[in-house]
Amino acid sequence: MQHYLTKLRARGDLIVIEREVDPKFEAAAIARHMQKSSNKAILFERVRGHTMPVVMNLCSDHHRLQEIIRCGERTFCERLDEEIRLAETLEAWQEEDTTLPDLCTGKLGDLPILTYHERDGGRYITSGIFLAKDPETGVPNLSFHRSMYVSDNELRIRLGSSHDLARYQRAAEAQNKPLEAAILISAAPEIFMAACVSLPPQANELALAAAMRGGPIRMRPCKTVSLSVPASTDIVIEGHILPNVRRPEGPFGEFMGYYVEVGDNHVFEVKHVSWRKDASFHGLVCGSDEDLR
Repeated sequence: MQHYLTKLRARGDLIVIEREVDPKFEAAAIARHMQKSSNKAILFERVRGHTMPVVMNLCSDHHRLQEIIRCGERTFCERLDEEIRLAETLEAWQEEDTTLPDLCTGKLGDLPILTYHERDGGRYITSGIFLAKDPETGVPNLSFHRSMYVSDNELRIRLGSSHDLARYQRAAEAQNKPLEAAILISAAPEIFMAACVSLPPQANELALAAAMRGGPIRMRPCKTVSLSVPASTDIVIEGHILPNVRRPEGPFGEFMGYYVEVGDNHVFEVKHVSWRKDASFHGLVCGSDEDLR
């Protein structure tokens, strides 16, 4: 992520806000307002109560999305189709990172998790990419799921029934086992883009990310779960989804512009939180230009 932010800053595609902002409502309100007049990304350098900056509106510009997947003279859809076909031949184009980053560790509450809307049930991680493996085949999957902060040890997450992660969870739950997962925040742009794409059940989103990048994805092992994650990811939350446990989650202002009311949803038990020393937290306003592109 930091390499990408440096590139955006160098070419004047990043608005830097130096004054302190409140993570409750204010940062999200500014980001949504700025989208009306600018396609630039925003970096909030000072977030009240936290030392980590927050970046928003990263994907609010279509030209940046074209750049991420290296469109060249092709349209976005043409190039994405090419890369999906290439990913089918790569299987898992990954390599272990032998120069592991110097990581900080702490609590979930150390992260500047934002509150977006007046009636939201709490602070939400909206840009978190869940990485998990199919319990039967071991194929990794990347997907987005909203996560409500409850405590330093617990997130409550909504798994859409048609998602691969929900299928993995059902398979683990049938054996009364927790499902290991890692939540990636502020991952490299190609990881974010690959997680947005709907692929067949046994396809590998990490291979798609490698196709978008034009080279292998460097991976590092997690500390508490048997998964490896992209080494360039700024923030990694390790844990597992509990079997046969549902607890109230919501309300939350979703992408269609309406609140989803309180419902009993899955529980993610947090085991470990780490971040790179230069990390930024990616906040995303659901239903905004960044979300809908």
